[in-house]
Amino acid sequence: MYMTRGRIFLEDFEPGVTHESPPHAVTEKEAIEFAQRYDPQYFHLDPEAAKNSIFGGLICGGFQTAALAWALALKSGRFDDCAIAGIGIDELRWLEPVRPGDVLRCRFTMMEWRPSGSRPEAGVCRIRYEVISQDDRPVITMVMIQLLRRRRPSGSTEYTDTVGLAYPAAVRPD
Repeated sequence: MYMTRGRIFLEDFEPGVTHESPPHAVTEKEAIEFAQRYDPQYFHLDPEAAKNSIFGGLICGGFQTAALAWALALKSGRFDDCAIAGIGIDELRWLEPVRPGDVLRCRFTMMEWRPSGSRPEAGVCRIRYEVISQDDRPVITMVMIQLLRRRRPSGSTEYTDTVGLAYPAAVRPD
């Protein structure tokens, strides 16, 4: 499901349930532009020279693919109201090169979460991301540790809106 309804908070992610982003077709232009700024290796920059690389052609940088995972997850709409911050990445694996013309989707699954010890309005969670190609083959996997906004802070009768303002339950804006 690509479109979401209503506001989604941490508690709305059920552990073990997988969500999927809309697809994104990778272009040669975006691969080269990313490489020019962040990963200027010939097999990311020059389609002709890349033919002589171990990849046999132009590929996206690995960290571009990791960034695409988060960008695609954002396009699902599931994080519009709850994303606060990324804390870390575990188990990052590049499984196959991503090439211009590939059509990618991101599947993401809440593994577990706990209330934040220092921010009652938030929880710390582990979400597994898997970017898959048009052939349903995984190209990258990773587990992100993220700080997500809770619907209701622990022990509170207030709700939190998208910019962090708290409202008593009786006047909660919808």
